[in-house]
Amino acid sequence: MTLLQNGRRYFDWNASSLLCDRSKNSLISNLDLIGNASSVHSEGRKARNIIERSRDDIMDLLGLNEGTIIFTSGASESAALFMHNKKMQCSAIEHDCVKKWCEVSIPIMKNGLVFLNESKNNLALQIANSETGILQNLPKGVACTDAVQAVGKIDCKFEKIQPDALFLASHKVCGPKGVGVLFLKNEDLIQPTIVGGDQEFGLRAGTENFLLIAAFCEALAYSIDLVKNGVWQEIEILRNMLENEVREVSENTIVVGEEEKRLPNTTCIITPGWKGESQVIGLDLEGFSVSSGTACSSGKISEVSLLKEMGYNEDRAHCSIRISLGPDTKKSDIEAFIFSWKQLYSRHKKQGNYTND
Repeated sequence: MTLLQNGRRYFDWNASSLLCDRSKNSLISNLDLIGNASSVHSEGRKARNIIERSRDDIMDLLGLNEGTIIFTSGASESAALFMHNKKMQCSAIEHDCVKKWCEVSIPIMKNGLVFLNESKNNLALQIANSETGILQNLPKGVACTDAVQAVGKIDCKFEKIQPDALFLASHKVCGPKGVGVLFLKNEDLIQPTIVGGDQEFGLRAGTENFLLIAAFCEALAYSIDLVKNGVWQEIEILRNMLENEVREVSENTIVVGEEEKRLPNTTCIITPGWKGESQVIGLDLEGFSVSSGTACSSGKISEVSLLKEMGYNEDRAHCSIRISLGPDTKKSDIEAFIFSWKQLYSRHKKQGNYTND
């Protein structure tokens, strides 16, 4: 639930979603299984069946007819596995786990969209940005796409995009942390980085964690059902309500990317003169979990590179916060947030730190 047991409200779903009941029940039900999926005895075969059934189910859930699913520890490993031996290009909007392996050379326009040329054979392009929620227009046959933020929030239509590779992380779709997938149209596209065993078709050595894999599969099914059932459309209404109410309080507040297609749960707001770090701390003390930038490294509070790439000056970029709602967010949660944000904003102005810049 968005309202946590300790009374806090969780508005940081893009950093990590809450574990859904389907995923939690899967973990509990499989805890007593002891087999190693590489063993041929009964216990081993049970573990193997869980993995292969999950592999097939994930392909179906993503609408992918041909290709291979490789289970990894998460999106960062998936990105490294696919890109470590390639010469690829990306833009500055990408997650660090992608930029690490690419030439960051593709320009970003002021609206947060990337400027694409005709080449897509060596292109890595995310579907949705975690900080702003802005959605990209992926060309058909793109080499690699980071689908981490998009799957489970929008209909991704992979059967039309037909990427050579894509990757996901379980904890972004209401599953457990520590497991992800790399989809490959063709196994020959990669060379293994972890060797020493024949697991995952010889492409990723190491005993598979069938507990996490099965729980990930259940979470993915749950999250895709949310999309099909229109749950995120209702969340988008609440997101828009939040944005409108914030601007009622502060007419100078900027909603980043509001004219573009965005994830239905995500808003990045800039309130000039009020540091994002101060907002995050103040809201935390009021019982709200929000963020300033991405949660891609331990202790990082502010991430402004994307906003600067979009043309915002450094001062404004440092005055941004990201709010990302979940499927259980209620109108009362938004009302409580606005009440607290308004109080903090008023207090900040009285302290004499406010500026219209």
